[in-house]
Amino acid sequence: MRTNLRFVVSATALIAATYGLSRFGYGLFAPAFGRSFDLTPAVTGIISSGSFVAYCIAAAAAYRMAAAPRRTVLLAGAVASAGSIGVALSGSVAVLAVSILIAGAGAGFASPGLVTLVEEKIRTADATRTQAVVNSGTGFGVVLAGTLALVLTDHWRTAWWIITIVDISATIAVLATGRRSAAVPRAPARPTFARADLRPLRPAAVAALLAGISSAAVWTFGRSLVVTQGQLTEPEATVFWVCLGGAGIAGAFSGDLVTRWGLRTGWITTTTLMGSATLLIGAWPGNATAMYVAGGVFGASYVALSGVLIAWASHVLPGRSAAGTAALFITLALGQALGALLTGALLGTIGPTPAFALSAAIAGASIAPAVRGTTPTRPRSRAR
Repeated sequence: MRTNLRFVVSATALIAATYGLSRFGYGLFAPAFGRSFDLTPAVTGIISSGSFVAYCIAAAAAYRMAAAPRRTVLLAGAVASAGSIGVALSGSVAVLAVSILIAGAGAGFASPGLVTLVEEKIRTADATRTQAVVNSGTGFGVVLAGTLALVLTDHWRTAWWIITIVDISATIAVLATGRRSAAVPRAPARPTFARADLRPLRPAAVAALLAGISSAAVWTFGRSLVVTQGQLTEPEATVFWVCLGGAGIAGAFSGDLVTRWGLRTGWITTTTLMGSATLLIGAWPGNATAMYVAGGVFGASYVALSGVLIAWASHVLPGRSAAGTAALFITLALGQALGALLTGALLGTIGPTPAFALSAAIAGASIAPAVRGTTPTRPRSRAR
C-alpha cells in the first residue's frame, strides 16, 4: 500500500511537471516572453499551436509504445527537460519557439505511459479514481508555475531552470516507484490498433477535438488578456493563474464524477462549466474577483474534463485504455493547436470578447457527440 502511495505521488508529480509546468507554463510566461522578444498575439498563437502539434506527435509515438510504459515515462522526462533547458537558454524567437515545442512534446509521452503503469500497479476498483488523481497533477503544476511567476516576475530564465529540475526529479521518482511486481504479469499488447479498433472512440474524439479548440483561448491567451485588456497588475494576473491551477486539483474527483453520474453527465457538466468560464474571462477581464472565480472554474472543469476522457477510453476500450487515452489526448491537443491559431487570429481582428465567446460556444458544441455517443446510465462498475 505504501509503495502504491509513493508511486501515485510520483506519477502525479510527473504530470504536474510535464503538463502544468513545461507545457502550459508557456501561457503563464507569455507576457514576459512578449516583452523580451516583442511577440504579437498572432506569433504567440503560432508558437502555442506548434507546441500542441509537437504534443500530438509525441503522443502518437507513445501510442505505439504501449508495451513499454517505463521507456515512455523516461522519454517524457527527458524531452520535457530538454525543452525547458532550451527555453531557459533561448536568445531569439526561433530558439524560444523550438524549445517550447520540445517542452510541450514531453507531456505527450507522459499520460499514455502513466495510464499503463497505473493499470499495472492499481489492480482494484480504485483504478479509475487513481487515474483521475494522477491526471489532476496538471493543477498542481499550474499552481507551482504561478508561484514561480509571482516570485520571479522578471526572471523567467531562472523559473525555467527550476522547471527543468522538477521535470528530472519527477521522472526519476516514477521510474523508482513504478516497477512492476514479478507476481503481476503484463498482459500482451499489440503495438498498434487497426482502424476498426478505434471506431468506438469516434464520438469521444469529436468531443475532445471541440473541447480542445475551446480550451486553447484561456490556456494560451488568458493571462495575457487580463493584463493587456483587463489592466490587472502582474501579481493579480498571476493569482488568476494560481486560482486556475489550484481549482484544477479538484479534477482528482472526476473519477468519482464518472462513477456516480456516468460519462454523459460528466462530460456535459465539465464542458458547460469550461465554456461559461471562458465566456466570463473574455467579457470581464478587468474584474479581478470575476477572473479569480472564472479561472478556478476553468481549471477545475478542464482537468476534470481530461479525466473524463481517460474514463471514456477505459470504458469504450477496456484493457486498451493507454492507447485509447493517447488517441483522445492527441485529438484534444489537435483541437488546441487549431484553437490557438484561431483565437490568435481573431484577437487581432474582432477583439477578445467575440473571440472568447466563440470559444465558449465551441465548448457547448462538444456536448452533441457526447450525447449521441454515450448512454445516460452509469458505466459498468468494476468488480470489488
